[in-house]
Amino acid sequence: MKFLVLLGLLPCFVNSANILVLETTASPSHHIWIKTLLMALAERGHNITSLSPDFVKEKIPNLHYIHLEKVYEVLYDTSSEDHTEDLDFFAVSDMNAFAQYMTFISYTEQSLKGILLSKGFKQLLDYPDDFKVDLIIHDYVSGPMLINFMDKFGNPPLIAATAFFSSSLASELVGGILAPSFVPYPLVDISLKTFWGRVTNYLLVFYDRFYRKHIIASETNKLVKKDFPKGTDVNELEKRTKLVLLNKHPALDINEPIMTNVISVGGLQIQRNKGLPKDLQEIMDSAKGGVILFSLGTNLKSAMLGQERQTEILEAFRALPQYTIIWKFEAESLPVEVPKNVLIRKFVPQSDLLAHPNLKLFISHCGLLSTQEAVWHGVPILGLPVFADQHINLKLSVKNGVAEEGNLGKIERHSFRKLIEKLMKDPKYKEKAKIQSEIFRDQKETPLERAVWWTEYVLRHPDMTFMRSESLDLSLPVRHSWDVLAFFFSVILGVLLILLKISCCIFRSLCSNTNSVKHKRE
Repeated sequence: MKFLVLLGLLPCFVNSANILVLETTASPSHHIWIKTLLMALAERGHNITSLSPDFVKEKIPNLHYIHLEKVYEVLYDTSSEDHTEDLDFFAVSDMNAFAQYMTFISYTEQSLKGILLSKGFKQLLDYPDDFKVDLIIHDYVSGPMLINFMDKFGNPPLIAATAFFSSSLASELVGGILAPSFVPYPLVDISLKTFWGRVTNYLLVFYDRFYRKHIIASETNKLVKKDFPKGTDVNELEKRTKLVLLNKHPALDINEPIMTNVISVGGLQIQRNKGLPKDLQEIMDSAKGGVILFSLGTNLKSAMLGQERQTEILEAFRALPQYTIIWKFEAESLPVEVPKNVLIRKFVPQSDLLAHPNLKLFISHCGLLSTQEAVWHGVPILGLPVFADQHINLKLSVKNGVAEEGNLGKIERHSFRKLIEKLMKDPKYKEKAKIQSEIFRDQKETPLERAVWWTEYVLRHPDMTFMRSESLDLSLPVRHSWDVLAFFFSVILGVLLILLKISCCIFRSLCSNTNSVKHKRE
């Protein structure tokens, strides 16, 4: 209660600010997450301008969107000259770790090309240089895209914010140590239980760091040179980051080293139940056997499954008439008749459905936002991960006893049905989910309130430097003590060589003496 009172008084101490937001990650889920923060800031009187590839129809007071209309066209539209091959998510899962990594890198590179082709980018570029910007918020996961606007608008303070959970990807922004021995690279499914798994992870973690700092940064500098001819190197601009707002919570994510200016606001997007539409409310209330929600998120469309997978899924649902199933599905048609117990919707209010007490199971791709919402509302998960962090999210949920794993790529009706029945009938999953929900919810303030407070903290103290780590000024070998370790190994190797040399001399001496004695006796 005290926090809410303090939060209400903060406008007395923080005047409304002009905040520029760079939503450079082409992902509807990232947009949903950061939009929640922006709406909260707008409600507090701040003027928000957001450069975003996601189109927003509604008019929100104090929140103005500039649309990067070419990004998704370049990524997916075959009519575009800059078109990249459609991303086959199932094919990505079958690639080796480094091939998967390069696929994601290609995705971000194409995103930048789409940004630079967009009228929205040129619109912001045409703003006068003296346009007052008090703060920039940047989704940094896709690289240092467009942070050259810092130079254009007088170098306001920079906050990095992302819907992703990995603090290791923020190491170049605020310093910190990479820990590949126990922290898996977040975009690829790698097991650290084997030696070769740890070798692969080690190489990938440091390769990513090298590639981002030297390749991506260099290409970004070249691509934006025309529009920012006197722009500062993006590596240097990233180091000016005051703090990072990270979609992370220890109950759900990998425990890893984290700097003091990395603020965990996991589940920020989860809001109070706004209520369901009348038809969905009636369905949820009247379903005697309980309701199952099936959604594959915003990036992986159900239509991408193909007719064979769609058929197997529908036949599994048909064999479970005692349950009502709501399937978020975007296609216009299905290969077989839809069972009577299945409701197809192109859009569903996911969090509000999960909040209903009659929602018994969530069949999910295990994206981070979906996983967080299921945990928050205490709903067990049947995970069907496909790519990126989805595998890690599910593994942690299975470890916590709230989920089981299926195989969406090779889905088969009978095994799929048995998994659903297992999760619906065994009470241990619901009991574990309830416990994890209580842990996740037990916070002194909501994640959104925490994010707003820290954002305004930077506005109140724009020149803050006390959280800046000196490790930002160190090279990679020095930061990770490789030079010290090399010195120790050199000393040890030198001592061993000296001992070996001495041993050889002693051995030769003994052999020489032995031969001398033999000759004398003869």
